[in-house]
Parts: sequence; C-alpha cells; structure tokens
Amino acid sequence: MARRGVWVAAACAAVMVMLGLSLHEAGAAPAPAATSTVGQSRPAVMGTLPTDSGLSVSIDSLSPRIITSESEVVISGTIRNDSPTTLASVALEVFVANETPISVSALTTQLSDDEPDATHAASTTLTDVARGTTTPFEIRIPTSSLPLSDSDEWGPRVTTVAASSGSFSGKDRTILVWDSGAQVAASRVSTVVPWTSANAANNQAERSAILTLAGTSGVTLAVDPLLIPRGPQPTAVPSPTPSPTADEAQSGAQSDPGKQSGAASPSPTPSPTPTPAPTATDPARRSQDLQSEAFVASFMSTASEVIALPDGDADLGALALSGNSGFWNLASGSIASFPSTLRASGWVAPTPGGATPSPSPSGHPSASASPSPSASPSPTTMPSPAATAVGQSATQTATPDSGPTILRNVAWPADTTFGTSFLAGFASADQITIAPTSALTPAEDVPFTSYARVNVNPATGETTTDGTGAHTLAQQGDIASILSWNASGGDQLDAEQALTAITAIIARERPSSSRTLFAAADRTTTINERLTHRLAALYSPRWVNATSFSDIAASESTDLERTTVGPGALPDDTWTAIDSMASSLTNLTPLANATDDPNAVFDSVTPAILPALSVSSTPSEQLDAATAMTSQVTTMLSSVTVEPSSAVNLINKSAKFPVLIRNNLDWPVRVDVTLIPDDPRLRATPALSQELAARGATTVEVPVGAIGSGDIEVTYKVTTSDGYVLDDSRTVTVRMRAGWEDAITAVIASLFGLLFLAGITRSLRSRAARKKQASDANEASASQTDATDEAPRPDEASDTPHDTTDHETDTTKETP
Repeated sequence: MARRGVWVAAACAAVMVMLGLSLHEAGAAPAPAATSTVGQSRPAVMGTLPTDSGLSVSIDSLSPRIITSESEVVISGTIRNDSPTTLASVALEVFVANETPISVSALTTQLSDDEPDATHAASTTLTDVARGTTTPFEIRIPTSSLPLSDSDEWGPRVTTVAASSGSFSGKDRTILVWDSGAQVAASRVSTVVPWTSANAANNQAERSAILTLAGTSGVTLAVDPLLIPRGPQPTAVPSPTPSPTADEAQSGAQSDPGKQSGAASPSPTPSPTPTPAPTATDPARRSQDLQSEAFVASFMSTASEVIALPDGDADLGALALSGNSGFWNLASGSIASFPSTLRASGWVAPTPGGATPSPSPSGHPSASASPSPSASPSPTTMPSPAATAVGQSATQTATPDSGPTILRNVAWPADTTFGTSFLAGFASADQITIAPTSALTPAEDVPFTSYARVNVNPATGETTTDGTGAHTLAQQGDIASILSWNASGGDQLDAEQALTAITAIIARERPSSSRTLFAAADRTTTINERLTHRLAALYSPRWVNATSFSDIAASESTDLERTTVGPGALPDDTWTAIDSMASSLTNLTPLANATDDPNAVFDSVTPAILPALSVSSTPSEQLDAATAMTSQVTTMLSSVTVEPSSAVNLINKSAKFPVLIRNNLDWPVRVDVTLIPDDPRLRATPALSQELAARGATTVEVPVGAIGSGDIEVTYKVTTSDGYVLDDSRTVTVRMRAGWEDAITAVIASLFGLLFLAGITRSLRSRAARKKQASDANEASASQTDATDEAPRPDEASDTPHDTTDHETDTTKETP
C-alpha cells in the first residue's frame, strides 16, 4: 500500500503495542458497542455460497492478487472432510471464467453460478483425507493455462476450486484480477470509516488500526468526540452561559448559512516550551495517561483530515426534523469543540495568555416548542455545526498546536431522516451531506458509473446540474457493504478481491474518463486489522487514485439524473424521545435557576442527550435512552422534599411554624415555603427566600396566625422563587387551640392577682403580729417595772411586821 503516511502509522502502531494499551483510557467514555447484525452477514454483491456435500472447500490465499507478468498463480486453501468416512483420494480442479464481467451485477451473477462458462486450468489430488480433519492444499497454475489472451478483457475473473470424492463434493469461489496494462483513467476513490460509540472497542488492536487508517490516503475517519482521550489540562476558558429562557424555548436558533465554513484557519502559535500535562501519582493512572497521550499525539500527527461528528454521533437529521433548536445547538457546539491538536485535547498546558484551542459549546439546550414530526424547519432556522468552527492546522508535525484538518461542515444523518427537510437547512456552499447507500441511485439503468457528488434541490428533491442546491455525496453501495463486512479467513480474501474487482469494472466502463467513487462504512463496522487490509486492497490497483474527502466533496457534480429525494421521516419513538427530553429540561430550568450554578445543574444531565439520539440506535433504543435521561431529571426534581412530621399543637394566635426540608442535590437551593391550611382559621404567610444546604436538612420557620380552635390539615408547599413546585405532597394535622391563649392568660393573671393579695394580706398580718408582739412585750415590761416599784424593800419589811399582819387580817375579813 504505497500511500502517504503509512510509515508514520506503522511506527505509531508499534509505539502503541509497546505501551500496551488498556481497555479504558482517561477521557474516553464510549458506550458499549451496540449489538448489530450489520457487517456480519455476507453482502449481496458477493453472490450466493455454493452447496457442499460432505466436503468443505476454502480458498484462503492467492499469489499474486493482481496478475500482471507473473508466470504462475498459486492458489492455497483447505478442505474439511465432513463425510462419515475417511476418503482415500479427493480430486481438486480449478476453473477460471472465460469472460470478464462488464458490470458489478454480472460479477455477482458469476459468483453465484453453479456451472459457469469457464476453462479448466489445473487439477491435483489429495490422498487419505481422514474424517473430520482439515487438510491444506496448494495448486500452482501456469498463467499460460489461463484464458487471458485479449488485453481488452482485463479485470476480474471468477475462479472456482471444486473437490470431489465419490458421492461427496464441495467447492469455493474467489476472484482473480488480471491487469493487462491497458490504458485507463484512474478512478478517484474516497472512503469514510466511522469511529463512534457504536463500534468502539477502545483496545490496543483497535487503536493500532485507527492509526493505520489515519495515515492511509483516501481514508477519512469520522470520529465521535467522546472517544478522543482528554488530558488533565484545561482546554478552554469557560465563559458565562445563560440558562435556557422561555423565549429560547419557543424560538428556533438563528444563523447565517453564508458565514458557515468548514475550511481550516491558521492554528494558534505554539508555545516555545510546551508545558507537559500534570503527572498522576498513581502508577496505574500514570500508565493510562501515558498511553492515552501517546495515542492522541500519534493520531494528531498522522491524520490528514478528520470529520467531526456530534457527541455520541447524534442524528442531525432527527434534530432537524424535530425543530428543536436547543438540541441542534448542543450538537453544533460539540462539533465546534472537537479537539484539533494535542494541546486542545488537554495533554499540554494552555499557553500563558494565549488562545485556547477549542471553545466550549455555548449555551445549554432548551426545550423547544417542537412542531409535529412532519414539520420542516426553514433554512434560516437551521444553524450549521460549522457556524462555530475553530481554527486548525493541516500540517503533520508533532507539535502541540498542530494537527489534522477538522471537517466541521459534514453531516451524516440516518437513512430514515435523510431528506429534503434536512437538506433545506444544510444547503450552503461549503456544507456537504453523506447520503445513505439507498438514496440518489441513478434514475435509469446506465452502463457506466456517474460522479459521486450530487446537488439536490431541497424544495423538490430533484437533481440539479447548474451547481445550485444542497451538496451531497452518493455512495457506491457495493463497496460500502464490503467495507462494512467483518469477514475472516477465506471470506476476507474474497472481500479484498471483490473490492479490487469492482473498481476494475468501473474503470473499464469509461476507460478515458475518470470517475469519482465514494463509500462510507457502516457505523457498526469493526475497526481491526482486517478492515485495514480491505482498504489497502481497495486502494492498491493502479486504476484507483486515493482522494481526500475535501477533494471528493469539491469534485464535479453528477452528469445524470438521480432518484428524487424524499422529505425524510422522523420515527414516532425518536420524536417521543426528543420531546420527552426537551420537556424534562424545561421542567429542570426553574430548579437550576434556584441554585448558584445553573450551568452545573444542566451539565449533570445534558451529556446524555446527544448519545441518546445516536444514529446507530434504533428508535426504540433511542426512546429507552431518553427515558433514562428523563428519569434522572425526575430524580433531581424530587430531591427537595419536606420531612414528615407528627401532629402539631398550636395554642397561640401567632407563631413561627418550623418546617424541616431535605435537599439531596449537590448544590444549595433557594426556595420559598408556604403552608396551605384547609381551614381559613389558620393564616400562613410565605416565608422569606431560604437557602437549603446541599446534601442536608434545613429548618425553615413559616409565620402563621390562628383564629379559634379546631383540628385542620395543613399542606407543605415548597417552590422556587418563580413559583415552580418542588414538593407539595406532605400534610400535617394541626390541633389549633388559639382561644386557650386568653383563658390561660386570664387564669394566670388571676392566679398572680390572688398570689399578690395573699402576699399583701400575709404581709399585713405579719406586720400586725409583730406590732402586737411588740406591744405585749412593752406591756409586760411595764407591768414588771410597776411590780418592782410597789414591792417593799427588805429593810422596810423587817421594820414593820405589824403592818403586814394587819393587812392580811383586813383582807381576811373582807372575804365572805
């Protein structure tokens, strides 16, 4: 495969092998690969397999693949004996078709023909082929024995190896290609290989294949941004982003298609001394970081062009048909922020004061008032992912600020959503749409292949030849199906030879006129070494000229009419998925605005939106993914709740009613709390705005006023400042006894009065008692004093005893 950059890719692959890539690298977050049968079944162009009867033949190798001046052809393979006995001898015969198929359909017919028009070219015999064993064989055929005499009959020849032994037989077919050296104008061929969450394995073998494909001329990788490992360095200076408003939700985003461009602009000036990414302390994480950085550096230095898909490979066709401008802007922002350099991927620190490589997507999606699925957005309301494209460089040096050209002007909608409704909003001069293999086929059967680029009038869906209309690329479906086929063993040989054969047939159709061929592998195509071999076989012949995607997109338009393009259809489940996610974001807006960081709230759920609408998912799978996202929003909206409370006794006419509210969000939330009684005897006023702590419970006191008594039910109502209800499911029974306050006050006042009187009375009595005691004491003292004064002195008593006797006598007498 003599192509530019192959040696670089090989060197990079060797580096990756030595690094031993792990299954999950930093920054890459692909979803598990979707289970799909695409690429597993044999493409129709390969014809039908022959029927075996006891012997199974497999042609595994041809040498040479393309016959030029070689003297012999070597065919190698195996025979498996599925018969019930050992076979003493098995005869092998080789037949080569006498004619070169003039069309791809004729090739398919020859690959399915049980009795082709062919020349017996060689034979050999295998002996003692045991039952159940697989025996190799090799047959050498002199080129002189092949029916290759007319140089104008160059091209593919179907070759059959038939085995027989008695009643047992089997056969296998492959394709020899003869290059007689006839003059021919090489066909310009370009292919696209998707690397998305639907087919990503994120292992060593896949990354080695990615690097090989990135360095293969004619191959362009269409990459989901989520698969590019991101480093620990900041990649952009974030700018304030307003949260969605009602006006944004009701109107489509406006853009000027004339200003959209996918062309590269000069890359930022590299820093003289790049600052490496911070080194992780954990050895395992450090190893992963080194592997991821090595891969990104190799990818950026090897690839020439890369198609930037939206996050999760979201279906731009579905977004266009839905009319949801918020989701479209989200997809456009993810395309615009696709990293174009090692520094933009976060593996090298930003230059001090320098330009940041990739801006973050501006704005969060808002729920739009989407029309019905059949509504078509007007061209002026359909912004392009190229509108916010940033600069990138096409140089192939390994500097931190250089990398491939990032094509941000390419749309690749799903087969069902591709149509005029999408093309109407994606029809500016520098935008290109990849059409499905089933679309834009020639309107009439013609004996030649037209050019790959087709201009379509979005109003009618008809082909235009005057250069106007939406630019699309029609695929060569047979090549696309073979590239998508995950063949192995002998099938891999057949696939590689079929690719060579198809390009030879097309080149022979108009030998003097170069054709343009384009094919895109299916999104579920397995990226491995076998795919690189199929692409190498596609580009190896001299009649193939590897062409870049940009060149094929700018090539001449078709010279014949193609089938009319329909409007496209949005499946009901896809419509429901988009509508439900949009409604969820509308419901989330009040809660987000009630926090100090609305952007962080939206960022916790919006990364799931675009992957939910992946092109690779079926409508039912899209709906399931959308349901998971809406469930996450529902959980967030139910994260602010009132804690249950037992019955409350209220005896005051006015009080502050305590309400315990729990906030399970990661952000503080400012809310209003109101009590709604079912009886007017209790009046509640809204609480002042209260901030609830993150991951905790906060008590809010609500002023209330009560009149009368009775048992009433009170509902707690928690709302945002703009009235959005967060919780109104809790109620509490209030035993209101507001009349008791006056009675209790009167009783208490009376008690205090009685106590006061009792105290005064007691004080008066105590005072009177004290006075009486004092008076009695004084009288007793006076009496004692008088008695003392009247008593005779001792000397007087002894001097007048007669007087005493007379006194006593007198007293006695007076006694009756």
